[in-house]
Amino acid sequence: GLLLSALRPGTLQRALSEGRHRPTTSQQRHLPPALWIVPAALVALGVVLFLVLRSGGAGGGILGGGTPDDTIPKLTFHTSKVIAVPVTDKKASELEHVARPVAAAVARSMTALYTEAFLDPSNWRDGSYDNVWPLFDERAAAAAQQQGQTLTLGTSAGDTYETVGRPKGKVAVKVLMDEKDQAATAVAIVKFQALATGKDGTLTMIVSKGQYFLRPGSDGWTVYSFSVSRHDEERVPKPGPSGSPSAVSS
Repeated sequence: GLLLSALRPGTLQRALSEGRHRPTTSQQRHLPPALWIVPAALVALGVVLFLVLRSGGAGGGILGGGTPDDTIPKLTFHTSKVIAVPVTDKKASELEHVARPVAAAVARSMTALYTEAFLDPSNWRDGSYDNVWPLFDERAAAAAQQQGQTLTLGTSAGDTYETVGRPKGKVAVKVLMDEKDQAATAVAIVKFQALATGKDGTLTMIVSKGQYFLRPGSDGWTVYSFSVSRHDEERVPKPGPSGSPSAVSS
């Protein structure tokens, strides 16, 4: 009776069905290659995509095309000479203690001006220098904008240059005193240079020389007049040890 019950059609059919689909020990140990190759490939692809996206967001990326570097090169104008110009009977050396703090403030104004006009990529890449003109008083600002191609890197700098770096600046300051032996105005005699790399690979030494006339204002010493010129020089890179161009000396 037990044998017949076990061999009834429904029971036999289920037994055969379950036996046909249950994997053997041999099948469990020897999976087809496709069953483990495909998941491994998907994991590897996910890792690559993660690295590409993470690097790309930081401005580089394995596949390139990242955002340009907007780091502003550090510039500090070195004060090479400070001269007090008295209008009273006092000697210039007696007013040096008045002139030196003024010279330091003027040097900071020159640093800010040249940083905004030549070094900040967010300015020269767009050819927009709205942060420069407030460093001049109202009358001088209008004249400065008319001479923007001289006083800044220029409106087409973003189409011409890839990077600008290695800035240097020095300034000699003359401080004109008033009848009370206090600083009235100052003259900044400046020389500035920076190395620009063109989009075509050429190197240009940007050189600005001239004089800025300043007086104290609500936000420090402000330019009220100027006489400035540019003397840019194209530089040829010196061959490196491997024959490839290397950086030029300044």
